Amino acid sequence: RRPAPAPTKYAAMALLTRFGSVQGHRLRAVRSAGSQKASFLGAAKRPSARLVSAPAPLRPVVRASSLPPALRLGTAAAAAGTSTAGYIWQEQLGDELKVLGTWRSPFALRVRLALNFKGLPYEYFEEDLDNKSDLLFKSNPFIKKLPVLIHNNAPICESLVILEYIEEKFSDVGPSLLPVDPYERAMARFWARYIEDKLVAPWLKMFRANTNEEKAEWTRETVEAVKTLEGVLSRKATPFFGGDDVGYVDVVLSGMIAWMQGTKALCDVELLDAAKTPLLVEWTERFATLDGAKVVMPDVDKLVEFAKIKRAKMMALNNN
Repeated sequence: RRPAPAPTKYAAMALLTRFGSVQGHRLRAVRSAGSQKASFLGAAKRPSARLVSAPAPLRPVVRASSLPPALRLGTAAAAAGTSTAGYIWQEQLGDELKVLGTWRSPFALRVRLALNFKGLPYEYFEEDLDNKSDLLFKSNPFIKKLPVLIHNNAPICESLVILEYIEEKFSDVGPSLLPVDPYERAMARFWARYIEDKLVAPWLKMFRANTNEEKAEWTRETVEAVKTLEGVLSRKATPFFGGDDVGYVDVVLSGMIAWMQGTKALCDVELLDAAKTPLLVEWTERFATLDGAKVVMPDVDKLVEFAKIKRAKMMALNNN
């Protein structure tokens, strides 16, 4: 038998076009099925938590087009010059975003900051952790913790997981938080994990320490982490951990800014010092000027007052 003739370039293009069409139909079918399928946690009821309206449209701090994007960030509403732009975006794309959190949670703050910097409108629900809502129990039945991002009734839990989801799902919306380069992206994830394990975890243990020995141990580890992060900024020689723009690491660390600023009042430990950590101090001041941060960053004095009351209750329970 004579071998089959090699396909012409036109035949090959026809095959590719047909294949792409079939794949497109399959993809649309999967998306359609996914949108109709109920969440594995069931339909969400209105939570008992108080509904807090989404933050007001963000306005650029500076308008000079020569500045890096991180200093010009705003929501879709700001870009359109109307407070209804967020709802137009939601109607056009069919996306509904809700965030369950508390004002004092550094983890929930990360999620709100990421959404603000991406320019994504959302509803924010302030949870009462002493009286958790049905929506929280249904959205995160396994560990019942905050934050939770609910995207079209599908819940995503854990702040670092949520940040990755936002970046991947809305990659074509707003600025990118993760670098394009695979190595730089891997390093951003490494430092995010470092902040979680070497700063946040020992800070909490320092704050909750029952003895001076325990406090000294966790203080050393916390201070060492802060020094390490100062060194990272020094080596980068850029305004943000993400470079000239706010990035993934900036969002992860920013959840702890107010807590680090209040550590002197809470634990008699100065974590951010203009003499010892000048770059981190400048970074916190620079970050605080961004519109996406100003609307959600907690008040340090209010945070300290809350934490002192909380710790007093914890100590009273431990002594009983």
